[in-house]
Amino acid sequence: MLDIYKSFYNLEEQPFRLSPDCRFCFSHPSYTNAFSYLKYAISEGEGFVAITGDPGTGKTTLIASLLAELDKAHVQVATLANVQVDSANLLNMVLEELELLELSQRQANPISTLKKFLIQQHKNGRRCILIVDEAQGLSTTSLEELRLISNLQYDNRLLLQVFLVGQDPLMDLIRAPGMEQLHQRLIAASHLEPLDLTETTAYIKHRLNKAGWDNDPTLTEEVMSLICKFSYGVPRRINLICHRLFLYGGLNQKHELIGEDALHVIVELHKEGLLPSSTHKQFDNSAGSLKLISS
Repeated sequence: MLDIYKSFYNLEEQPFRLSPDCRFCFSHPSYTNAFSYLKYAISEGEGFVAITGDPGTGKTTLIASLLAELDKAHVQVATLANVQVDSANLLNMVLEELELLELSQRQANPISTLKKFLIQQHKNGRRCILIVDEAQGLSTTSLEELRLISNLQYDNRLLLQVFLVGQDPLMDLIRAPGMEQLHQRLIAASHLEPLDLTETTAYIKHRLNKAGWDNDPTLTEEVMSLICKFSYGVPRRINLICHRLFLYGGLNQKHELIGEDALHVIVELHKEGLLPSSTHKQFDNSAGSLKLISS
């Protein structure tokens, strides 16, 4: 695929990877808002921050962009990605991420091991941040364990800040009965929204320009509209459609991509089950074009 980008379209690299790449981050309004909240929270140095959004809306890219800006000499970051565990295992996961698990197993109190480490980091002028990804999978007991860990203090300073990153049910979990103490510790919360048509067009051109695009291929307004419509404005799906569209265009030696090309790719992706189908509509490609039919 990279040969198509380079040899036919003269791009320097692949602009539509599905894996997060903070070099291509696009600062649309809700992304900029969430990023500002994160930077504010880091400046405060305490409490919880919650970032939510549907799958593929850029939560992981947002966190990666933030970490890329941090001075690693003054910040210690631990990230938990698989959190569907009980509260006891959660503490062990934190200790493992900080390379303290073996040490804690030789001591009677794992919390004490963690606190000593955090105090030493504080004395060395380093901040400690725990990022919990897919946090909507946490149980209420695990969330309470996180709150207790975040309460560790030294010299009237909290020693650990927690970022909760997840899908929409995360906020329902935080607001649930019995979670009032954690909710009160939430200093910022932001939601990543899907892109509208204007933002989708700007997003696609932004990524292309980052890859050295010189308007080859050209993309019509209809192409942009179709990509936005059938991706539902979700960046990961936009990347998927664009990635396949450029492959199709390159293989067919097209220097202009039009609506018919986008429709062909979208139908194929639907057939493969790679794009979501509306519950109220279905596709008919029998006439060589795409029609939406009420189901």
